[in-house]
Amino acid sequence: MTFKLVIDQPRWEAHVDAYLAEHPWVVPVVKGDGYGVGAERVLAQCRRVQAPVVAVGTPAEAQQALASTDGDVLVLFPTLPGEALPGGALPGDARLVHTVASETMLRELLGTGRRFVVEVDSPMGRHGIEWTRLPSLVDALRDEHCEGVALHNPPSGDRVELVSSLLDRLGELGVTVPRLYASHLTAEEVGRLSGSAGDTAVLVRTGTDLWLGDPAALTAYGQVIDVHPVARGRSIGYSQRTARKDGWLAVVGGGTAHGVGIETARPRMTPRLAARKAARVVATQLGGAPSPFRLDGRRLTYADVPHMQVSMVSVPSGNAVRPGDWLACDMRITVTRFDEVEVRGADTGAASPGVPGR
Repeated sequence: MTFKLVIDQPRWEAHVDAYLAEHPWVVPVVKGDGYGVGAERVLAQCRRVQAPVVAVGTPAEAQQALASTDGDVLVLFPTLPGEALPGGALPGDARLVHTVASETMLRELLGTGRRFVVEVDSPMGRHGIEWTRLPSLVDALRDEHCEGVALHNPPSGDRVELVSSLLDRLGELGVTVPRLYASHLTAEEVGRLSGSAGDTAVLVRTGTDLWLGDPAALTAYGQVIDVHPVARGRSIGYSQRTARKDGWLAVVGGGTAHGVGIETARPRMTPRLAARKAARVVATQLGGAPSPFRLDGRRLTYADVPHMQVSMVSVPSGNAVRPGDWLACDMRITVTRFDEVEVRGADTGAASPGVPGR
């Protein structure tokens, strides 16, 4: 194995417990590969903390969650026609809660005994029933199987105003829903909303902050495969960049196939961020861009563009690292594919695997 994730299990669980204690309105979200940690591993945490509701993305993920947890399972993506009926993609289960984002699906679901939430449109523009159609949904919102409404807030903007406006609109229609599932709300924002929500519980669907909120509990490592000298003037790597001086090169596990060197989307690309991104691209081609790999707390520079399964980085000397050593790698876990996940218990030390003190 050349690229792995090391989980400090006691520290990770301590963070999860502390976060839920401080944010009791949070609904844990388990989507994809469990935010990079592993879906089964994250679902086991939901079972450990006895989460009353777990939110998942797709019908397939719902099946996994129903088998691994004891609470209700909310499917975040809209249920499509036919999926909620007997013999469809989702079998009947009393713990399953569908998301309905169209009037067509709502009509199909009513009277079947299936539980559901009604998602309304938001500035995200992904899916949801338009607010102007709410008057025609009053009976459905009062149905005994309606668990509430859902609203996908954008990461920025006046989220409190958006949620408050929805609650006010429902109040004007004489409707009080038991729950309002939202996203991207801070503790301060939930506090402000609670005073005006009345009998409606405001719940926040959360994944990243809950599972990845303590970076020190989850560390990526790449294994050093080779270390060799590079003479001034030698051409190396895919880019065939010419070394400007004598030095040492380390080949370390972790490349584009793992997510190393892959750019992720940003909510807003400002001119400054665009300029910095362009500068990194140029620096990578010239052999001076910082890599995500660290040695003794300092980031190493790329010697070449990242390869598919390895990266080439410059190291200060021939004995700074040895083949078999491990280098910590600062990665966005959600977009990383690991060869291996190592879970460590309370009795292990804080040092990186194979390299004491690094």
